[in-house]
Amino acid sequence: MKIDRILAPIETLGPGQRLVIWTRGCSKHCRGCANPELWDIAGAREYAVGDILQIIGNISSTMELNGITISGGDPLEQREELLQLTESLAARFEDILVYTGYEYRELEMLWTGRDLERLRASVAVLIDGPYREEENRTDVVLRGSANQQIIFFKEHLKTLYEAYLQKGRKIQNIYMGRQLVSVGIHSRKETQP
Repeated sequence: MKIDRILAPIETLGPGQRLVIWTRGCSKHCRGCANPELWDIAGAREYAVGDILQIIGNISSTMELNGITISGGDPLEQREELLQLTESLAARFEDILVYTGYEYRELEMLWTGRDLERLRASVAVLIDGPYREEENRTDVVLRGSANQQIIFFKEHLKTLYEAYLQKGRKIQNIYMGRQLVSVGIHSRKETQP
C-alpha cells in the first residue's frame, strides 16, 4: 500500500485520539486541495498491509487510540489493500473513518457488490465527494466542503460524531521529524469573515 505518513495521536480528524494514515495517489486533483503533494505516487513508501498493521500495533501499545482515520491522496484508489487493511483493523477498532473524493453513488457503479459490502462491514464512517474550494465554509466540520457527505455505516456511532461536530473545526500542529505538519480541516481565506 502506498503510504505517505502515519501520525498519532490526532484529535482533529474524528472523535477521540486517533491514528491517521495518509495514502498517496489521487486522480481527482481538486482545485485548492489541502494535500496536492499526495496526488502523485512517485516517492511513496510501499508497505505490505501486514507491515502497516504492525506499525499500528506498536503505536497502540504505547498510547490509547479511540479510532483510525484514513485520508490521502485517495485511499479508495488502492481498493484491495484498503479493504484488507480496514477488515483487519475492524477487529481492534470499531471507529474507522475513511475520506474519499469519490461520491458513494459512483462507488456503487464502479465497485462490485461484494467490495461495497466489505467496505460497509469494515468502515464505520465514510466522508465522500470531491473537495470544492468554493464550498469550504467554517460551519462545515470534519469535511473540506459542504458538498461532501458523512455516511454512517455504523449508525450507533452517529451520536459520538454529532457531539464532535458541535465543537467546530480544529487544527493540530505536530512535528514530523523536522517538519511542522498542520492537521485538520483548514478554512480558506475566502470563507473567513
